[in-house]
Amino acid sequence: MPANPTWLLKLPAIAEELAALKVPVVDRACFERVFGVRRRRAVQLMHRFGGFQAGRTFLIDRQALLESLRRMADGDYEWELARRTRLVTELEKLRKLAPGRRVQVSVPATAADISLADLPSGIHLSPGELRIEFRGTEDLLRRMFELSQAILNDYRRFEELRGEGRGPSSN
Repeated sequence: MPANPTWLLKLPAIAEELAALKVPVVDRACFERVFGVRRRRAVQLMHRFGGFQAGRTFLIDRQALLESLRRMADGDYEWELARRTRLVTELEKLRKLAPGRRVQVSVPATAADISLADLPSGIHLSPGELRIEFRGTEDLLRRMFELSQAILNDYRRFEELRGEGRGPSSN
């Protein structure tokens, strides 16, 4: 898929600058400056928007160009702006998650089969209380993984422990 044009995000400013011009037609050099594109791209866009050649100069009717840009703003511009916003949001999320994704925690092969009765020392689970002893980030993550596996493997016992001595509505 081709890259979306960067000038598309500047559409309101481009339209404003074109509207302020007092000339009936826009030449290629002016088009390049206003759209922030190079010669070849300016000629391509001018063709797309209905430009014409007068001698050796490529021109485009300013009002027709403004009308084309207004129609485009109603469709492509909003879509591109939303796409860019989503992209920035996703990149920001990935940037925040990147340090955690780089951490690799080694867990014993038996961790997948652990039950609540077999929790390793340092993990203390009793009604209304969880206490985990650890010696660093990776050790804490390993113990939390072991606890989660034990809960998955022995969920009925976990519910019994959780609810022991408490009614369903008490905290």
